[in-house]
Amino acid sequence: MRSGSGLDGAVAAVGFMEESGLFNCGRGAYLTAEGKVELDAAVMSGEGLAGAGVGNVTSTHTPVTLARWVMENTKHVLVVGDRTRDYVRLAGLEVEELTPSRRVAARFEALQREAKYSEPLRTVRRFEAGDTVGAVALGSDGVPAAAVSTGGTWMKLPGRVGDSAILGAGLFADSGLGASCATGTGEEIIRVGLCLKACEFMGTDDAQRSAARAIGHITKVRGKGTAGIITVDLKGRVGAAFNTEAMGRAWFDHQKGRVVAAVGPDP
Repeated sequence: MRSGSGLDGAVAAVGFMEESGLFNCGRGAYLTAEGKVELDAAVMSGEGLAGAGVGNVTSTHTPVTLARWVMENTKHVLVVGDRTRDYVRLAGLEVEELTPSRRVAARFEALQREAKYSEPLRTVRRFEAGDTVGAVALGSDGVPAAAVSTGGTWMKLPGRVGDSAILGAGLFADSGLGASCATGTGEEIIRVGLCLKACEFMGTDDAQRSAARAIGHITKVRGKGTAGIITVDLKGRVGAAFNTEAMGRAWFDHQKGRVVAAVGPDP
């Protein structure tokens, strides 16, 4: 960050993507098997390992802001379910009835038609697309932070909570290491504590090598097609790695003085 905290930057980036309707979060979130919107999000600051996650949020399109409120105003690190509506009010956010975008609703109808011809749980497992959004940043004060938000997997079972709400899995930040944020199959990311592992690697490696090591680990123990990760270390160096065909990502290149974006593997 040229100025301000890493947490402010990460939350602003994720909040923008939640509102855009273009990604699997906020106004563009995928639907459960019942056709409902259930959102997960989390934030974490490296200062004092402060962080919190929210899950099964059904009353605001901006759960990353709610997660920050929980972090800053309670002693809890995870709140989920219908009662998050109470915290939405306390956080000063508008209580909304979450409805899918036209694009998402059309996709859901297509998946429903396909599900009629297959066993339901098998259908659920087939649609584990990502598009979770996240951001990592190093504040002008040297404190790393991360934020993440998602609608979960397509046709997920109602009540399912993925890695995005879990500190150490979907995101992690430590003032002595760096920050990381993940996307992919949440259950696999949780099993290996992917983002905590990436940050631990940054104790001895830079952001890029640590990201690659973390993805190498999950690939070894859980297989390909499971995850992608972004990282930032304490020197402001960024990294990204994934074992899927592609992962959209963007960062500010201080040497070039501009934003750089990529989707496929690095050249």
